[in-house]
This record gives sequence, structure tokens and C-alpha cells, in this order.
Amino acid sequence: MLVGLSAVSKAQTTGRVGINTTAPAATLDVVATTTDNTRPDALLVPRMTEDQLAAKNTAYATAQNGALAFVTAVDGTTTAKTVNVTAPGFYYYDDPTSTWKAVGGGGAVTPQKYEAIRGTVTTTSAGAYTVAANDYLIVTNIAAGGVTITFPPLTAADAGRTVLVFNNNPSTQANTILGIVGQAGNNNLRGRTSVVWTGTIWVSVGL
Repeated sequence: MLVGLSAVSKAQTTGRVGINTTAPAATLDVVATTTDNTRPDALLVPRMTEDQLAAKNTAYATAQNGALAFVTAVDGTTTAKTVNVTAPGFYYYDDPTSTWKAVGGGGAVTPQKYEAIRGTVTTTSAGAYTVAANDYLIVTNIAAGGVTITFPPLTAADAGRTVLVFNNNPSTQANTILGIVGQAGNNNLRGRTSVVWTGTIWVSVGL
């Protein structure tokens, strides 16, 4: 007992605590017992359902920033703090946003790529338009002449984004499309031009 107390005391004196070791290499060092296969070695964090976690909403504030918990089941009504708790898994408390955020397997399922690349529908009657990062469909409707539409570069993470340009100009004039490879140039009356970002360039795939 004296030896054990001495080891603990020494660990606490140096600001470190060791479990199954008298020489902790970090603030808390848990060493596995590999010689006993009947003993499970792991670190268990608090486990509770979403409802049980939500019931403790007022207990989590600035001092609990970074707290870790494991949600065993999603049940009951979602609260402002548990809005991101959508599946069983690990979550940590993020005080700046006052929400629990998923770690690893927790949280919402990643949407399919076609869902991620959908965006807004933009109608333009200006003589020039630069494609926005969230555009999905661009409809031109300019009274005279055509619209010069410029596709600026995106990032590699945007690979797969598709933008459709539809010419609805009452003037019957073609649109001029810039910044793409392939069917560059004109987008004629009632014509539709589909453009895809490959991660490095915009490519016209036509329709």
C-alpha cells in the first residue's frame, strides 16, 4: 500500500496521473494490461441517450468546453444544444456555438454528391454575369443582346459541381460563355449548356 501511495503521490506531484504505470508520459496515461486477456482495456466516457444529454443542457457552459460524451440512442425532442445529435456516436461540447458536435461516427449521414452540388437558381437580365459558387441553374432574360457569362475557377473540393445555363432571351440573341473548355462560345436562344467543374477546369458537356 505504501509503495502504491508513493507512486500516486509522485505522479500527482509532477502533474501526471498513471494507471497501470508508475511513469505516466502525459497528464493522464492509461497503460493496457496485455498479460490478462480477460480484462477489457479501454477508456469509457459517459454514455447516455440524446434525451438524457439534453436534460443536462444547463450544466454545460464555458467550463465544459471540449467535454466528451457517447450518445447511445437518438430519442425525444431535439434542443438547441443537441441539434447536431442525429445518430449514436461520440460528441464533444463546443461552447462557442453552444452545441454538441459529432466526433467520428456520430452525427448526420454525409449526403450523396448530387445533393451536395445542388444550389440556387439565378435569373439575370444584365449584360454580364459571373457564376457564383452556389449557382445550379442560370436563366438569362436580357431585353437586348446577349449575356456574357464568366465561369471563375473553384476549388478542388468543388469537383463535380454542375451548372446549367438556359437562354431565355426575348431578343433571340446568343449568350457568350467564358472560362470553360469544350463547347465554348455561344449559348443560343432556348439553348441549354451544361458545365461541370472537374476540380481544375470547367468543362462543357452540352445537352
